Amino acid sequence: MSYIKKQSRDFMKSLQLIHFSLLFIIVVFGAYVGLNAGDQLFFSYEDDKLFLYLAILISFIGNLSSKYLYAKLLKQIPITANLSQKAVKYTTAHIFRVAMLEFPALMCIIFVMESSNSFYFILVGILILMILAVYPTKQKFINEVPLSTKEKSMLENL
Repeated sequence: MSYIKKQSRDFMKSLQLIHFSLLFIIVVFGAYVGLNAGDQLFFSYEDDKLFLYLAILISFIGNLSSKYLYAKLLKQIPITANLSQKAVKYTTAHIFRVAMLEFPALMCIIFVMESSNSFYFILVGILILMILAVYPTKQKFINEVPLSTKEKSMLENL
C-alpha cells in the first residue's frame, strides 16, 4: 500500500516537472530570441499581415486541438483500470495538451525571429498563461479521471 501511495505522489511530481520543463523551453527560447534581436525589434500589428494572421490561426488551432485531444484521451481511460494505468494515461493526455499549446508559442517566437516584430510575444504570453492555467494538480486528477471511491480516498490521503 505504501508503494502505491509513493508511486501516486511521484507521478504527480514528475508530471509537474515535465510541465514546467516544457514551459521553461518556451521562456528560454523567447528570451534568447528577444535578447539576440535587441534594438531591431519593433512593435506593430499592421505590418506583416500574413505572419499576424498565421500566428493567430496557429494559436487558435493549437488551443482547440489541445482541448479536444485532452478530452478525447481522458475519455479513453477505463474506469476498470488500476490507479497506475490511469496515472500513465492522464500523464500522456496532459503532455499532449501542453505540447499542443507549446507548438504555437514556439512558432510565434520563430515569427519574432523572422520578422523582428515583438507583437508576437503577446501571443506567446497568452499561450504561456494558458499553459500555467492547466498546471496539473492532484485535485484536477481526481476531478478529471474516472476514479473509484477507493482510489479517490487513497489519493486524498497523500
